[in-house]
Order: sequence, then C-alpha cells, then structure tokens
Amino acid sequence: MIAGFLLLVGIIGGVASGGIFTLIFVPLGLVMLVVAAGAGVFGRSSQDESDGDRQPSNTEPAPLRHTPAQGTPTPATPEDLADARRVQQ
Repeated sequence: MIAGFLLLVGIIGGVASGGIFTLIFVPLGLVMLVVAAGAGVFGRSSQDESDGDRQPSNTEPAPLRHTPAQGTPTPATPEDLADARRVQQ
C-alpha cells in the first residue's frame, strides 16, 4: 500500500511539477513495489512447503461450566441483590 501511494504521488507530482517528485518518489515507490512483491512470493513459497508438515491444532476453547463455582450463589433478582447487600452491611 505504501509503495502504491508513493508511486501515485510520484507520478502525479512528476506530471504536475517534475523535479524532486520525479527524482525521489518514483524510484522509491518502484523499489518498495519490487520488495513487496518479492516478500509476497517468498512468503507464499515457504507457506506452500510447510503445509504438508503441519499437524492440526486444537484451537477450540474449553467449554463453559454448567454448574456455578463453589461459594455463595449470585443473586438472581433485584430483591435478592438488595437482601445480599443488607446482609453485608
């Protein structure tokens, strides 16, 4: 994305005013575009090689408990909550 932006700014700047835009931004954008393409190709090729070696991983979270934790139960209604606060005071 950065290379595309620099290339676009360089082309627009080169057409509009020339000079520094043409000398700096166009080559910089082209270099970044080549580096990004090379990194993408290298990443995809290394990913393809390692796909057969992978073991399936269990990323599923543990199921939630169906019973409340040990201790006092949580008040279920507003009246129960008010009663529990009165007891604490």
